[in-house]
Amino acid sequence: MRAALPRRTPRAPSSRHWAESGQTPALRRRGVFPVRHLHPASLILLGFAFLLAASTRSGMFLLLLGIASSAFSFGLARQYFIGILRRSRWLLLTMLVLFGWMTPGTPVSGVPFATQEGLMLAAESIARLLIAIATVASLISALAPPALVSGLRTLLAPLRLPEGFRDRLAVRMMLTLEEVEAVRQRENDPAANPESLSLPLAGHGPADFVAAIGSALLLVLAALA
Repeated sequence: MRAALPRRTPRAPSSRHWAESGQTPALRRRGVFPVRHLHPASLILLGFAFLLAASTRSGMFLLLLGIASSAFSFGLARQYFIGILRRSRWLLLTMLVLFGWMTPGTPVSGVPFATQEGLMLAAESIARLLIAIATVASLISALAPPALVSGLRTLLAPLRLPEGFRDRLAVRMMLTLEEVEAVRQRENDPAANPESLSLPLAGHGPADFVAAIGSALLLVLAALA
């Protein structure tokens, strides 16, 4: 009777291996993306284009975009949105005080030392920050850490970077995100311990071309503002 050999835990590929081979292993830990019809790079590009286009607006339209973005992110990524918003509360309060009470202009009746122009500037600045928070929270919620790194790595492909730089950067980002995720898992389950480090391989489809066209239109809209 032969004794069974102990199973070895698979080790994560090193940055040197990724940089030399240029290959990216398949996603093992989470399996699929919550957004199945879009490549991670397309979703990140679309979010960046929306953020840039929305930030170039002003007036009431910007305020409505801020409210709509916050409501969308609150419904889609409530945990991440509230978490980032809680960490940014002092920044939001500082922006309100600096713009609202330290900008010369027409006094506001019932609000001592505040001005109409200052409060409008504060509202616009807060709206831009809320749009940024909502966009980041939605992307983090829609994409797992490996997908985020894979999308950023794909977006860096057209740039003329030193050989292996994209892979080394992807490995460092992945290690950082995985460590943060591991800490969160150990808080909920002390026995949790990720066994592998990998990036997903995702193909492009018709939805990615639609997202690319939408991103290009948003970037043009931002450039024309």
